[in-house]
Amino acid sequence: MYADRPAGKERNMKLIDIAVNNLRRKKGRTFFLVSGLALGIAAAVALTSVGDAMNREVMHTLDEFGANILVLPATEDLPLSYGGMTVSAINTGGRSLTLEDARKIKTIKNHENISTVAPKLLVVSEVKGTKVMVAGADLPAEFKLKKWWRLAAGMKPDGPSGVLVGKDAAAKLGLMPGDAVTLGGGTFRVSGVLDNTGSQDDALIFADLKTVQAQFRRGNAVSLIELAALCGGCPIEDMVAQVNGVLPGAQVVAVKETVELKMQAMHYFHRFSLGISLLLLIVAGMIIFFAMTASVKERVQEIGLFRAIGFRTGHIIQVLLIEAFFVSLLAGIAGYAVGTVSPRFIAPYLMSAYNLKFVFDPAMAVGAVIASIIVGLAASIYPAVRAGRLDPIEALRTL
Repeated sequence: MYADRPAGKERNMKLIDIAVNNLRRKKGRTFFLVSGLALGIAAAVALTSVGDAMNREVMHTLDEFGANILVLPATEDLPLSYGGMTVSAINTGGRSLTLEDARKIKTIKNHENISTVAPKLLVVSEVKGTKVMVAGADLPAEFKLKKWWRLAAGMKPDGPSGVLVGKDAAAKLGLMPGDAVTLGGGTFRVSGVLDNTGSQDDALIFADLKTVQAQFRRGNAVSLIELAALCGGCPIEDMVAQVNGVLPGAQVVAVKETVELKMQAMHYFHRFSLGISLLLLIVAGMIIFFAMTASVKERVQEIGLFRAIGFRTGHIIQVLLIEAFFVSLLAGIAGYAVGTVSPRFIAPYLMSAYNLKFVFDPAMAVGAVIASIIVGLAASIYPAVRAGRLDPIEALRTL
């Protein structure tokens, strides 16, 4: 069988055969070793999978959080509240904003991190004898920025003459889809009514930005620019500095305090899961260590026979480490499979508030198997060395 192979390969193949046969012969001990290490790997993989899924869910939620950078004029005289920030439709001096500024923002170094640029012009108009704030906006960008927007009635505007009315504004002014409304001397038609958002948007009328600029004779001016750029890899502070660089004199504000708290909590959970995973791997390694040590004591006679027929210390160590390698390999594969599948069934019951989505990660699969092999071999080195140093004469006396 080994006649055509070099002596070194023949010896190594014989050692592997011996190790595999030992594992087959003692299935109970092999199953115990595989199960102990596999449970540790499975728990570590499950925790890591849940942590990664929660991070993805939080990132997705934050992407729908809306604007997280506001660009405002430097000086205002008519304070108007929008989204918790003070803005104005009339600027008395300093740095005013235009649509050209919105285009400049898209040229910053980290422009790829910006998902939406939404400029707005806020003006005050009178409708049916009641003053109301009108927001001129790029409505497709607005829907992209505010993914929580839903229509209570009607449809999205399909042209520059259509407007969206906030729920409170519609109730106060008695407006419904199809009604005509006069804004700044121009006649518009209500296309839809927004569902209640619990924000400033409920009291606004949204119209096409360029149409509002023309009707209210504001040229190319805008009152503020909203940016949606917050994600896991977005350097918000750097982006604020870059926007300040292209728009000198403008006020650039990062709205991120609440988001940072959520991200910090997720980082703490990630660190906690890593710590628990490491602890579980240490426990699994201890199981392997004690099981291999007990195995050496049980196999004194077998080891004595190996030494008597010419096996050296290195050969004994190799046989035991080969056994540990196969056990660790099986445990890594089984542990990854269990750790990947189990969260899919457990998460809906334990974390129903999160819409967790688990994805196959080849790096995690390889990492789980490698971690299992490292833990298994590390825990087996001392027992293997101890077995290799057994005195063959003393071992044979037990026969």
